[in-house]
Amino acid sequence: MTDARGGAGPQRQIEVWFFNLDRPTADLEALRSTLAPDEIARASRLKSPKLGARFVAARGLLRRILGSQIGCPPARLVFQVSPTGKPSLRHDDLPVPHFNISHSGNLGAVAISRDARVGIDIEQLREVTEGVAERFFSADEIAKLDQLHGEQRQQAFFRCWTRKEAFLKATGEGIARGLDSFSVSLGATEKPCILSIDGDETVARDWQLFDLSPARDYAGALVVGLPVAAPVELKLHQVNESD
Repeated sequence: MTDARGGAGPQRQIEVWFFNLDRPTADLEALRSTLAPDEIARASRLKSPKLGARFVAARGLLRRILGSQIGCPPARLVFQVSPTGKPSLRHDDLPVPHFNISHSGNLGAVAISRDARVGIDIEQLREVTEGVAERFFSADEIAKLDQLHGEQRQQAFFRCWTRKEAFLKATGEGIARGLDSFSVSLGATEKPCILSIDGDETVARDWQLFDLSPARDYAGALVVGLPVAAPVELKLHQVNESD
């Protein structure tokens, strides 16, 4: 499945993998064997065995996918984390791609690009606590949400939330940049895009935004650090249990 956007310059390819985090026992143990000690320790600290197993699956599949992309055994990959929490690969003798990972419920997703920053976010639809939008969204986004009710409002909320999270993950700024400092489109029939950043519509055009549909009752978004006129091919993959 692909999504191409036309424009000047060479076409850039962005790849996205979706996968189920509830893996067969044998595969889960194979994935665990590729993790670093700090990853295994982090999994053990989670509040339930199921969450721990899903974390192992997410990190192990990230390693497996990245390893296949750069021709490196998954267990040999070394990660580093920026001060704001954005992970990247450290490798002295191989070109390393940009990547980002997200997981929610029993699903995970990884985005990879050779030459552009990427941010991905997926969220399982659920009841939204009252007042969350008012705390984190921009005034324009809140006004649009207030026109909606019931299921339409829930879907628009998570459409907005995943787009904003994906942008923060692509920039690498994380929560250092407030969620209300930029605005995204959120209507069901609107083109996915960053509308403005710090009130500047021109700067927002340096980023492309894509909707993702990981599964029923999930929302997802991908943000790519390329101008809106740059041609992009989006390739979607599904990781099977046998992969």
